[in-house]
Amino acid sequence: MNQIVRTSAIEYARLRKRAILVSLHPGTVQTGLTGPYLDRHESVTAQRAAENLTHVLEGLSPEDTGLFFDWAGQAVPW
Repeated sequence: MNQIVRTSAIEYARLRKRAILVSLHPGTVQTGLTGPYLDRHESVTAQRAAENLTHVLEGLSPEDTGLFFDWAGQAVPW
């Protein structure tokens, strides 16, 4: 996934200089899939996860393209 995002970001920037393509990690979201892990990890509702990721996206600039961010807006090393 990291190679797809990084390569796509480079290629897309040739056409749209201000485009921002990133990967986002929503954290542990309360779903049926994560149910067995919720007692071991902090979790958020799907609504809250979407709000967190929207906030992260609003704070990005074209210099961030090709990177990976967590739900709090912190860069995650590939």
